[in-house]
Amino acid sequence: MLPNQRSNFRRARFTTLGLRLHLDGALPATVVRDGSNFVSQWNDKSGAQRNMVQATQANKPLFLATGLGGLGALQFDGTDDFMTFSDQTLAYIASRSFTVFYVASKPANANTWIFGGTATGTRTNFYAGNLTANTHRTGFYNDDQGSIVTAAAAGTTEIYTIVYDSSNNQRTIRRNRVEVSRAVTSGSVASMTGQAIGRYISSYGNFKIGEFLIYDRALQFAEQETVEKDLISKWSIV
Repeated sequence: MLPNQRSNFRRARFTTLGLRLHLDGALPATVVRDGSNFVSQWNDKSGAQRNMVQATQANKPLFLATGLGGLGALQFDGTDDFMTFSDQTLAYIASRSFTVFYVASKPANANTWIFGGTATGTRTNFYAGNLTANTHRTGFYNDDQGSIVTAAAAGTTEIYTIVYDSSNNQRTIRRNRVEVSRAVTSGSVASMTGQAIGRYISSYGNFKIGEFLIYDRALQFAEQETVEKDLISKWSIV
């Protein structure tokens, strides 16, 4: 068995305390798809059954068996592909601390929204992705507070970590274990609508994504490091 194949089956060595969603393209059995590999459901492996869904054929992403680092990933076309969270309000992280990790790669230098919602009220939409070809942004809509960093080069697989601590309204962005932004927001994201992977309001992202995790708490630095190291090793990120 090849090293990449072994990583499909090894047990994650990081904390599951507060883990509310875990999507993993390296486990093809969790990806429900048709004969052409278009995905209708991406099953949550956290045990909470918060699966991603898309019933409309034209909006389904494509599953690639060796999409990132030799492992399975979903490809969103940047035109109309998206998958909604089973709870599109993400109520389990509204008005509270949270931590998000995702492993993704954009194939071109372009606007590429990884996830977001459809609401346009202040702090009613949690989103992340490429604002332009060269900048990455994470925000709560109308409350971005400087969380803009230089984007990765096209074709580069990276892990992003987004931590929000409601006790001090501090939001931190890390990329490949390096902190790239730290800022204080005006408050938590209070409510959300239409949250999805691949779409932000009416814009769509052109990217591949291999893994996505949401915790309902701000992980401590050591915990973040453990998750990041595990994902970097698994997805062959350099």
